[in-house]
Amino acid sequence: MSAAQDPATMDLLVELSDTLVADLDVDKLLQTVTNRCIELLDAQAAGVMVADGRGTLRLLAAAPEYTTWVDLFEAPAAPTGWCFATGLTVADADLDIPDPRWAAFARQAREGGFRSVVALPMRVRGDVIGVFGLFRHRPGWLTAEEMRLAQALANVSTIGLLMQRDQGYRTTLANQAQRVLSGRVAVEQARGILAELLGVDVDTAREELRRHASRTGLSLGAVADEVVATIPLSREWRAGTPVLLAHRITMETLAALRTLVRQRMTGVGLSGSAADTFLLAVHEAATNAEEHADGGRLWLWRHDGSLWCEISDDGPGLPVDYRIRAHASAGDIRHTGLWLIRRICPDVEITSTSQGTRVLLRQPIPDHSDGPFSAAEAGE
Repeated sequence: MSAAQDPATMDLLVELSDTLVADLDVDKLLQTVTNRCIELLDAQAAGVMVADGRGTLRLLAAAPEYTTWVDLFEAPAAPTGWCFATGLTVADADLDIPDPRWAAFARQAREGGFRSVVALPMRVRGDVIGVFGLFRHRPGWLTAEEMRLAQALANVSTIGLLMQRDQGYRTTLANQAQRVLSGRVAVEQARGILAELLGVDVDTAREELRRHASRTGLSLGAVADEVVATIPLSREWRAGTPVLLAHRITMETLAALRTLVRQRMTGVGLSGSAADTFLLAVHEAATNAEEHADGGRLWLWRHDGSLWCEISDDGPGLPVDYRIRAHASAGDIRHTGLWLIRRICPDVEITSTSQGTRVLLRQPIPDHSDGPFSAAEAGE
């Protein structure tokens, strides 16, 4: 079956055409293109690069999103740099025996597990405005059909960028590149903040950011902006912000954490029995994490008219056949915390594997709580 007849390719064409004729979200389009590229072309990384105001290639979108291999994409002495300079497709099928023009790049790429790379030009009326690049863990050339598909994806990326008609395309691209750079800085800042608040390393902090982006439907950059703006390392807190709290769970922090959660609930207008039962459910989940996994992490945020809280840990998880009982059993205190949580907070989702357990709680917020609250009103 040819690439054109492949169902996944057809699905991609439909998805991209729907995006282009609707209210265009360029960021979403580019992310879709790079994500589908790694799926369809057996690549492990793909990216769209455009020139900034100084003519330097900058990574605009990548899969995985906010990849740690930014330097590989943006390196001037690399296939992507040569592609941009010459306007020609440039590839290296075996980075173990690389072209001498990018020997240093090849060493760095091999350290990342990559063994081949392809860079394709993005053109506007003969003018090269950027590069579409993909990296693979195995050596070898793309087939002729795969190359045509890769170039088609590069062309779609170019079209999406140029459908912003309000400015000259060079200004548009330069501004877009600058915005992505700012977003990258925000992600790095948010990683550092979360690593400190949650007591984890920066790689785990990045995954926490990704998960929060997934569960809220926001981009990674938008979540990073929220974290940087709303949960600084100090105890200062501004009511009315989406991310209310991120905190590590230990025996020493349980009491203080309970107080902080109550303050945040007050700040969004949640009070009375609804606040009391939600706080009890949060406290039980946090206590479970401390007892059964030596601690964990807590996120508290406001989204879509509700207050959400996730408590996660890295413990051994629940037994594979475990089910929360309908009624507590006399004399059996195992997992009674989960039974109590389910009883007082019906809107709960529990996910458990051998790598840990996550408890997600939701409590609707009264309509009148959308107004601003001061820190004093929140109990600060």
